[in-house]
Amino acid sequence: MRAGELAGWLAAAGVTGAAVSVADEVERAWCVRPVPGEDEGWEVFWCERGGRFEWTRFDDESAACFSLFGRLVWAWLAGSPGHRRTV
Repeated sequence: MRAGELAGWLAAAGVTGAAVSVADEVERAWCVRPVPGEDEGWEVFWCERGGRFEWTRFDDESAACFSLFGRLVWAWLAGSPGHRRTV
């Protein structure tokens, strides 16, 4: 999976309302982007009030995207049936 495909895969899994930013750091969103200033590596984190939460670094784009995809689908499925929440 590539970063540009992430939103489509989330929609296909039925995850709606996920705040995801690809390549940019955006307030109140899950961000997946190449590590700035380095040739290799990707990072995933929740951005809020200028802070990075649940920050994780990955060796490649695919691993970063699958990790975020799994996190968001799990959160979506963990909501009560009929009461799905946005992630």
